[in-house]
Amino acid sequence: MDFDDDDFRCTVTQYGMKESRQRLSDGKFHPEVTTKTVAQLENDTIRPAFKAAASRPKTVTAVIETSSSTPPEIVPVVGHLYLGPKIMEDVFRDGHKTAMRLSLTSSKMFKLVGDNINRWDFCAMAYVVEVPSSVMIVEVPQHTIGDILEAQKKYKLRLDSPEWKETRQRLESLQDFDGYKLRSIEMEQVFFQWARIWRAECLRVAGPYWATDDQEIDPLTTDRAKEWWKDDVNGINVMGSLEPLEKMWSANQFEGTKDKLHKMPISLAMESLFKLMAELHRARSHIEVLHLHKVPLLDRRMLAIILRGLPNVTMVGVYNCPLIHFGDVIPILDLIHDINNDRRKKNMPKIKAFDFFPHFNQGTPYAHENAATYGISWGPIEMDIAQRGFYAIILKAVLKSKGLGLDLLFSKDHAFMDYLAKVPNIPLGVYSFLDAVYRYIEVDRWAWDRGDIKLQAIYDMLKPVRVAVEKQKHVAHDWPKYYLKEMATTSGFFCCCSCGYQTFMEFFPAYSKNQLQPHKRACCACRLQIRLDAETDHLKAQKKGLLDKLCPDWEPKAFNQDAPLFRGGVGLIRLHSTETVRHMPDIVFAEGVDGDFGWTPYWQRLMRDAKLPHDSLVKLPRLEDVALDEATRRRWLDVIASAVREDVHRLGILELRKTFPTGSKRKGIPAYGPTREDGGAPDDLDEIQPPIPDERRYFFDYSTALKKARELLKEDW
Repeated sequence: MDFDDDDFRCTVTQYGMKESRQRLSDGKFHPEVTTKTVAQLENDTIRPAFKAAASRPKTVTAVIETSSSTPPEIVPVVGHLYLGPKIMEDVFRDGHKTAMRLSLTSSKMFKLVGDNINRWDFCAMAYVVEVPSSVMIVEVPQHTIGDILEAQKKYKLRLDSPEWKETRQRLESLQDFDGYKLRSIEMEQVFFQWARIWRAECLRVAGPYWATDDQEIDPLTTDRAKEWWKDDVNGINVMGSLEPLEKMWSANQFEGTKDKLHKMPISLAMESLFKLMAELHRARSHIEVLHLHKVPLLDRRMLAIILRGLPNVTMVGVYNCPLIHFGDVIPILDLIHDINNDRRKKNMPKIKAFDFFPHFNQGTPYAHENAATYGISWGPIEMDIAQRGFYAIILKAVLKSKGLGLDLLFSKDHAFMDYLAKVPNIPLGVYSFLDAVYRYIEVDRWAWDRGDIKLQAIYDMLKPVRVAVEKQKHVAHDWPKYYLKEMATTSGFFCCCSCGYQTFMEFFPAYSKNQLQPHKRACCACRLQIRLDAETDHLKAQKKGLLDKLCPDWEPKAFNQDAPLFRGGVGLIRLHSTETVRHMPDIVFAEGVDGDFGWTPYWQRLMRDAKLPHDSLVKLPRLEDVALDEATRRRWLDVIASAVREDVHRLGILELRKTFPTGSKRKGIPAYGPTREDGGAPDDLDEIQPPIPDERRYFFDYSTALKKARELLKEDW
């Protein structure tokens, strides 16, 4: 609360779980949250969605609300040579969903929308459409194996012939998508040839590495292999454990069914990212609206390089990019603040809108004992960290967004609100949380009952956290002890030693309340950020490691420039300290008041000297360097070569999984897949999720969220 005002001198009315639910049922949500009623959300959206998603198989198909028809008079206007691109600029400034709602009204409108903006095909490294428009859409089209193989049938060339290479290079120079198809087929052959070489030079005399006690590199492994693999023990052992590769291995994705989706190799994705950034630099003067859809290898650092290098961008949309997670919303908002500060000094337009859909983890796409949709993460995270952190990040983000005057991020019916509603959680949790935040920050300073209104808003804001992490018998009796003596008190406002923000104890781990050293408390927002950063599924660690090499001067633990919080929310969260260095206390041995000598008492200051997430966007390369600097270009080429090694390693693992399948013991050798957390299918549709490791409670998936919803319904909460 605002501890320097007189809010609590007025009468406080009784308020608890029952009263909170009654208030919600009797009224409506804040208009900025949703126009739907509680009953509509529960009956039309939440329950059916939870039930449908709780059953397998699962899909990631987005539900898009579309209007039934297009006004006939708008079609010729959108199709106008000069007016069309101008109209589309305004449409895409309002985010992806607005553009989709318009384009899906008719097949003719769909074509008109797509033909009036610049569309860059990430895979083909070329424009699908290039028009005089300030809108740039980067898309990653999905193709089946059969689609890619059509090019091989079309040109009827031998894979290793000079004619093949000449044709592929010619098509790439013409920006023909067939060039990407031929390159994809060619790269699978390259990976196989490397595997044949290293299988011979890394061969394990003792047998497959997982079937023996000795998992060290075989002494006969050649120095050339050790150098190429950079002494990667697992990579060398995987190659040395392969069966003889006389013909094409089964790991080649073009050897299987033609209906399977094509998987873009990491090395090709790295090359495509380089070409994208070079093109963005070339077109930097006229790009004002930028949408990035499902771009591989785009993490928050690459995004920072791009946005800092596009001086005229005023709207950015980031949608379901695999390396950008929910917690990244905080450093991205800080980035936008930093960019806008710099532009303000140069009298340049600022970034006014941010449309965001973080990567949504749908989970294993088929029935499996570990299969679960957590949304924010691939694997399970303890409830005490995830639930508190989820809402703490939302609180930070909404107040930073309002402090920046940023459009779209928390606008109803836009991408981020769709994401938050899709994450399995307490029914109406996100809606009631944001409703409470808005009620709090809009309280009239001169209202006689402002203290009562603020307390109720705080209670409703903390409710989704508490009903998930605390026992029901405790929250059922919140009035009067918790409500009046614990909630929103000075002693219940903790400072985080990682980010320096001060907020409610409910956003800190449960044990923080009794922690003897207050200066060592770390909030769950920071803890959740670092947990999401540390996930290793889909080769995230290896991909980020490659990106690390592109940022040699990056300072991972440096602090970004903090985006300002909305002033009206100072009673909910505030930046307490930006100090990062803790000096040794000046303790003196002196005589006390009782005449005895002893050490003078010392109280440790609260500051942010123990940063957890490596979310810094400081000292990154410039977009201009990526496009023009020769040293930076050589660094990218080296990283692309390293990415080839990751591709060969990944395919080697897939080959071992198929050679030594689960359920069989070939030549007395146990199955390979169960020896790995990913089931022997890294970055593959068959990659499995980690199991829940112990009896502790973990973040919701759809089935546990549905179970919790029934419990709350029974209590009428």
